[in-house]
Amino acid sequence: MAGGFVDDTEEAVFNVAASDNVYSYFMFVPPTEEKKEGHGMTFDIIMAYLLLGFNFFMQGFLLWVIYNEVVTGNIEWQASIARKEGGGLDLMNLEPDVGKCNPGGSLCFMENETYSCAPPSVQLTGRWDELDTDGDGIWTREEVEKAKKDLQCKYIVNPVEVFDVFINFLKAREKIIWLHPDVKEGKAIHKPYFWYAAGDIIMCGYRNELMCPNLLERGVFHAPLKHKTAPRVGTTIDSALKYCFNLLKPGGMCQMTLPSTYSVWKISSADQCQGPSFEKFVYKHPRDDAPVPQKSMLKVDYAAPKKFKRSKTLVFQTYKTIIVGMWMLAMLFEFKDITIVFTWVVRFPSAAEFGEEAVKEETDESGEVTSYTIQGITSTHRMMVGLMLLGRTILATVLTIVGVSFLLKATDYIGLLMDAVALVFIVEIANILYNQVLRPEIREQTEGLSAMTVPMFGIDALNKRPALVDLICLICVIVLTVVVLDNWNKTAVFPIYDALSCACLSEGEKCLEADKFSYDFWFKYWKDDVPAVFKAVDELKEGAAASFKDCLKITSAMAAVAAIPEVQAWIEKRPKNMF
Repeated sequence: MAGGFVDDTEEAVFNVAASDNVYSYFMFVPPTEEKKEGHGMTFDIIMAYLLLGFNFFMQGFLLWVIYNEVVTGNIEWQASIARKEGGGLDLMNLEPDVGKCNPGGSLCFMENETYSCAPPSVQLTGRWDELDTDGDGIWTREEVEKAKKDLQCKYIVNPVEVFDVFINFLKAREKIIWLHPDVKEGKAIHKPYFWYAAGDIIMCGYRNELMCPNLLERGVFHAPLKHKTAPRVGTTIDSALKYCFNLLKPGGMCQMTLPSTYSVWKISSADQCQGPSFEKFVYKHPRDDAPVPQKSMLKVDYAAPKKFKRSKTLVFQTYKTIIVGMWMLAMLFEFKDITIVFTWVVRFPSAAEFGEEAVKEETDESGEVTSYTIQGITSTHRMMVGLMLLGRTILATVLTIVGVSFLLKATDYIGLLMDAVALVFIVEIANILYNQVLRPEIREQTEGLSAMTVPMFGIDALNKRPALVDLICLICVIVLTVVVLDNWNKTAVFPIYDALSCACLSEGEKCLEADKFSYDFWFKYWKDDVPAVFKAVDELKEGAAASFKDCLKITSAMAAVAAIPEVQAWIEKRPKNMF
């Protein structure tokens, strides 16, 4: 190092030597067997073809199963988590498929770079302008039937059923709130009634009763407990939990009242979110004078979002980068070996140049053959090795792609390591067959060959500097690994984590429902909107009473007119088909 940098160069040749796998055996046993036994086919040569065929079959079949069952299955699972609005979420192409109906089949769909994971019925609750098409503040059955096709295309639910859901929720609260005759008859829903029932239906989007403690911790019921503004919620921790449980429990009001799409969503989300886990916390009542000032509860979390959350950590990202990088290095070694064999096939001398000396025998003092030296190969053998090389190249390419995809999907430490071990086992099949099937004598015959040299292909300046080539290859593997991991994080890990957090826990920066139905929303809804609803309903009640009185006056006046003798006589004499 004291003398400065030395540009060390070497002769630009490949050293081709036998190795302990079926590829090397297929390359070198036919020439040596022909020299040993004379021209013709031997059992060892037949075994070379059989082992090569078994190797291609076993590696190819295992790769097909892994790709079809694991990689493709994982892609389909990811698509079942989130889709684009009007189409599916393509993890490699995030452009929406415009102009088509929402196909369903997923928990979430993207809307303005955020995920909406609520059931279809809940999604309609925040879209009054799309329901009240004439803008008169009343959602009528005629309006919903007219807009049925467009709404069902967009939200995958029959809006007429949703209309009836609102009616049923309002009827269930009839002891708390006065209902207009049109609501009782199922003809129309005034906006105050819609907004009152919307609170219950939005709560249904939290999926199951395990979420109720989470909602208390988030402050969803903070306003009614503190300000006593929502009779259905009550004023105590237990009453708030009871309200939430009655809505979300199995067979509760949400499941019994909402359309079948809600039950499908609820079951599907439970499967996708995977097993629950719990953490203890203490909820304190927002009022100091509450009869029960605090209560110990368990908030829920789910396995699926936790796995993807772990996948985002720096430790796991580094761990996965190392394993994926090592796999790419293993595949680089495979492609280097393929390159050497390809050079040997193209540039190694022909057997015709050497005649009977194409394969030389090395003997000891007793005259026993100890090794062979291959100086040339026949055109037939060159062609067969070339075909073998083509199949090996295709297999190595598929192995690289499937292997990387297989490793990328892992979300836990041990699982990722075991996946890598499984891939190494597939690569080692060529070595296992060679070492386990062949007898030691024929392996010694193959491995005892003298090394052969062939001139390299490529750029002469690089060929003479193999250390520089090794450095370039290492840098390329590192860069490629980082690029692949970064692309996978952007197109799969981050989107799926955001979607799962939204679907399972209704939280996250990119969760539409978490943003729309935030703490501020619920505080305003319970504190201001619900009292305003009761005030608006009182006005509707007064208006209905006034209309009823006017109707009575008109009826009384008509009865008085009909009682006049002259009017009665005219009615009796009128033509029968007049009215």
